[in-house]
Amino acid sequence: MSASFPPEPPDRDPRPFRPGFAPFDDEPLAPPRANEALAPIRVTSYEVHPLRQPRMVMAFGELDGERAAGLASELMTLDALGDGPITLHLRTRDATLDAAFSLVDTIDVLACPVHALVVGEVGGAALAILAAARRREMTRHAVLRLDRPTQRFDGTAAELAMREKEHRRLVAALYQRLAEVTGRAVEEIQDDAERGRLFTATQALAYGFVHDVAGMAPPGLT
Repeated sequence: MSASFPPEPPDRDPRPFRPGFAPFDDEPLAPPRANEALAPIRVTSYEVHPLRQPRMVMAFGELDGERAAGLASELMTLDALGDGPITLHLRTRDATLDAAFSLVDTIDVLACPVHALVVGEVGGAALAILAAARRREMTRHAVLRLDRPTQRFDGTAAELAMREKEHRRLVAALYQRLAEVTGRAVEEIQDDAERGRLFTATQALAYGFVHDVAGMAPPGLT
């Protein structure tokens, strides 16, 4: 037996090549499916990552303990999601002292800064929430109301005495907090609160309650 190297190629198939048919096959090629040949590029829908969502909390209406707890929960959730500032929109005409200071304590312990924007009337104990913010602004038509917080209590004589003592402590804490952010004496804050002063945005800026008035051109610019 003899063999050649390299081996000789096999004899060419005598059947002619026919377009649309597989080589050496009498069965036609399956035509391409339309959805395969012209299938569009798949586009994956984009979902906003929590860190890219607006970091904003809104506090509207009178603030009681239940609403303060809900706001505190929102603030802590945003604090856990990222390090960027949280904007707190304030339009709280009044608040109970314990509700206001529960929210103040929450803001104090957050890792990220809270920036407050007053968009309506803020007054009474709710001013403590504004004072707790690292950056404070007002819109041009917003107002602040500085007055002495009042609260009604029910209970026995001993309970009323205890509640009255706690009320006085929180009122003093409110005045101290406002004095710290405005740079004014506690006595001046207390006197103005006893008189019940109302501040426009420009007056609040001059008094030291806020750092800026949103939408107002800086001095010297027109």
